[in-house]
Amino acid sequence: MTPRSVRKRRERPQPDGTQLKWPGAEGKFALFAEVLWIGILTVAGGLLLITLPAAIAASNRHLHRYLLAERSTLGQWWVDFLSALRTGWVVGLTTTALALVLLFNLLLAGTQVLPGWQAVFAVGIVALAGFALALLQSAVRWTPEKGWRQAVRDGVQAFASDPGAIVPLLVALALTVVVTWQLPPLIVPGMGCLVFAVLVVKERERKR
Repeated sequence: MTPRSVRKRRERPQPDGTQLKWPGAEGKFALFAEVLWIGILTVAGGLLLITLPAAIAASNRHLHRYLLAERSTLGQWWVDFLSALRTGWVVGLTTTALALVLLFNLLLAGTQVLPGWQAVFAVGIVALAGFALALLQSAVRWTPEKGWRQAVRDGVQAFASDPGAIVPLLVALALTVVVTWQLPPLIVPGMGCLVFAVLVVKERERKR
């Protein structure tokens, strides 16, 4: 290799995969603004709780299109949201009911009246976290063609195929809960970052 070719190789920017895989992520500030926008859409769409799975699914698809530098508009998000809500309201109703039951058990255990309340509290926390992660893994896999039944099945199976994904998802979920507990308006950027984290974990699984 000649000195001239070595110099050209050093001057040529080495691709890190970002522009090839995520051309829409080239502008860091623009990406941050889009994550905040996703947080607003997710929170607004999930205000009724039973609509939260549909809102997360639509936001994941919206953010994925943005990262691929494809056309991603509010109208597209709305179409995805309505499509996901068509049968997703059943998922939302089920998840809301189960979450309320788990939260009630946690509150009951927190009174320290029940015998063995420590075990009940610990099991409740683990169950609630696992339930939330399963919902996130399912929502990120929803497509209009696949539907919710297959998305839930794939989301649950994802833990067996890539158990390492549990750690980053738990961290993202815990951070969202903590910042929201400290200052409720922070749920907007927290949800945006959570949707982003779920999408990144899914792409990591695809790469593996």
